[in-house]
Amino acid sequence: MVKHIFILITSILLALSTEAQTVRGMIGNGAEHEPLIGATVQELGTQNGVITDVNGQFSLKLENRESKLVISYSGFIADTVNVDLSGMMHIMLEENASELEEVVVQASSTFLDDRESKHIEVITEAELTKAACCNLSESFETNASVDVSFTDAVSGAKTIRMLGLDGRYVQINRENVPNVRGLAGRYGLSYVPGTWVQSIDVGKGAGTVVNGFESMTGQINVELKKPESSEKVYLNGYANSFGRLEINANHARDINDQWSTALLFHSNYFNNEVDQNDDGFMDIPKGRQINVMNRYKYHGKNMESQIGFTVMRDEKAGGQLGFDFGDDFRTSAQYGFENNTTRAEVFGKTGLLFPHKPYKGWGFIYSASYLDIDGGFGRDNYQGTEKTLYGNVIFQNIIGNSFHQYKTGVSMLYDEFDEVYADSAFSRQEVVPGLYYEYTFSPGEKFTLLAGARTDFHNLYGTYFTPRLHSRFQFTENTTLRAAIGRGYRTPNTIVENSNILVSSRQLIIEENPESEVSWNMGGSLVTAVNIGDKKLNLIADYFYTMFENQLIYDMDQNASQLRVYNLRGKSYAHSFQLEGNYQFSDRFSAKAAYKLYDVQATINGELQEVPFNARDRFFVNGSYATKFDKWEADATLQWFGSKRLPDTSNKPAEFQRGSASPDFFLLNAQVSRGFRWGNIYIGSENLLGFTQDDPIIDSENPFSDNFDASLVWAPVAGRMVYAGFRYKIKG
Repeated sequence: MVKHIFILITSILLALSTEAQTVRGMIGNGAEHEPLIGATVQELGTQNGVITDVNGQFSLKLENRESKLVISYSGFIADTVNVDLSGMMHIMLEENASELEEVVVQASSTFLDDRESKHIEVITEAELTKAACCNLSESFETNASVDVSFTDAVSGAKTIRMLGLDGRYVQINRENVPNVRGLAGRYGLSYVPGTWVQSIDVGKGAGTVVNGFESMTGQINVELKKPESSEKVYLNGYANSFGRLEINANHARDINDQWSTALLFHSNYFNNEVDQNDDGFMDIPKGRQINVMNRYKYHGKNMESQIGFTVMRDEKAGGQLGFDFGDDFRTSAQYGFENNTTRAEVFGKTGLLFPHKPYKGWGFIYSASYLDIDGGFGRDNYQGTEKTLYGNVIFQNIIGNSFHQYKTGVSMLYDEFDEVYADSAFSRQEVVPGLYYEYTFSPGEKFTLLAGARTDFHNLYGTYFTPRLHSRFQFTENTTLRAAIGRGYRTPNTIVENSNILVSSRQLIIEENPESEVSWNMGGSLVTAVNIGDKKLNLIADYFYTMFENQLIYDMDQNASQLRVYNLRGKSYAHSFQLEGNYQFSDRFSAKAAYKLYDVQATINGELQEVPFNARDRFFVNGSYATKFDKWEADATLQWFGSKRLPDTSNKPAEFQRGSASPDFFLLNAQVSRGFRWGNIYIGSENLLGFTQDDPIIDSENPFSDNFDASLVWAPVAGRMVYAGFRYKIKG
């Protein structure tokens, strides 16, 4: 019976895909033969159109099979072509050599990748420039799916949350190479300059098995600017009212017909002591960073390859007023915080191409990195080193025809950790070889099924089996349903992931050896559009459920003077629901709004209860306006955070106790920019309403006492900040 139903459904889907007047294709750069992301494909004489995805590909259901397509992309000569429904169209645009003939195209700065079976939102460079975007942690201010907050009142570290859970459960890659993880988990977001970023893919739920087993609640993949397609010169200067200065410089050029290179530079400096709440502590730590990347790209007929290296030095000094770079926090009379990080990495990719079989290919991704952290909190020192090797060999092909595609390969992950905190030392070595297979069934435009599984052999925790399933069904031209389920694993890093707790007098008690964290994630999304007048209201509703088989619990409730760490003894889960709508009121003005509901519970201190510092309800609204030719642009984002549960402090003296929950609050960010032929200038403000948490540090006058605690942070510590800057570009 089930077999017959499956055959019937498959036959119907095949029939639908045959009858649909759908054209598919890829838009590329005629000179470089590289895909163009965000190119506009429109049916001639209609409002029917799409933009190309991250692979330069598009799929468009035609109103008339005899129509022509108008292809346009900023900086390229627009083209009108005849439709070919017999197969995949390949259209190459030529760069416009004349500024006077340049075609100006306005496209969405964020979009849901319609061709993907996974729920993936693409944040383009145009969206990133709507905010200051000094680094990756500040790149999500205009995005509703990712929440960003500070971890404590001293270190200045920022963390993200997705699906209501901490960012440590999100797999963060840079061009499909594991990046923000391990000892870089807490500060790593600030190590990726925003001016280096070309686009960000934000995926909810379990990810693809090709990229590993660590994705538990989502994936963030950062695409950096490419040597072959970046501006010849890009300069960005930034300054804010707190005294932070930043300079960024990118340079890209062709070495010859096959080789190109890019040099990316970032530096920031902040040496002011900001104490707006007069508690004797710096609201923001002093900081200085130098970050350099150099990468090379080779493009041949049968092979593409790239290799690069990056070196970074980041120094932070905070705590009580007067503490400075180079001071010894162990002997200083003031409470000092120090974090000096050095990171170096060599990375690359190589692909073997089959020009007459574009569906077939070999790929090899690799990375070798070294991270060193030297710092401390108060009188306790922290030192950590991490050495990581990563390799992934991928083969892709079809089975018979393009309806059946697969990827398979082997990977290797090697991590070596050495940590010292106070008088305790922690070391471990992880060796994890793995193999995987992923199959995609795509009989037409309406249906896609992606099923994958991988097996990894962990030298410490045994065998990991990771199954994942994604499906996509397009009911109508405007309505698409996605569903997914998958398993994920990760190794917790007890000290670094609780660096906020170290900025307190709490005693760290690790009750047992941490085990590998294991979770299941399931859910999906419904995307639809409703006609309102001559415009469409785009609606996205998604729901995801995360359930932990094992989780490392950080218990701040059992005793306000302790942080107790132990493996899960009961249930732990998270329900996440988000409803988002966006509407283009006119050619110049658009708005989007989202409501998020989180129910995040874990067994803490023997009781199933809400996880601290997580707002159950959140609301987000963003508006964007631009004049003709983007001469003037304005953008504003308002966020409302509902009440958050706070850890129990009832066993502290009365004057040092805090309430059981925080109040709700609003945050407002805004920016205005003025465009010129050479770039633009911008001015903006973060936390424009000036909301801050009252008394974020408990017993700040006695930082070496038993009651000192700077970890109970649920809102901004610093108030209104105003910034200004410029972006200067010379196209390649």
